Amino acid sequence: MSQQGLGEILAKWRENWKTWRIIFFAVLAAMVVLNVFFHSHHGHFWHLDETPGFFAVFGLVVGLAMVIIMKKIVQPFIKRGEDYYGD
Repeated sequence: MSQQGLGEILAKWRENWKTWRIIFFAVLAAMVVLNVFFHSHHGHFWHLDETPGFFAVFGLVVGLAMVIIMKKIVQPFIKRGEDYYGD
C-alpha cells in the first residue's frame, strides 16, 4: 500500500468520525456486557476482581488518576516558558 493510498483511507476515516465513534462505543459496551458473563475463577484482590465490571471501573479510575497526577503534579516541573527555545 502506498503512502497516497493510506492517506486517502485515513482521510475517509476522518470524514466518518461519527461512525467510528459509534463503533468504538458499541464495542466498548459489548465488552462490558461480556464481562458480566465471564467470571474469573480465583479472585486475587480481596475478591473484588470477581465482581462483574471490576476491571472496567478499575481501568477508568486508574486512567483518570494518571491524568490528574500528570496535570497537577508533574506538569509544573516539566513545562517551559513560551519563549524558552528562542524565536
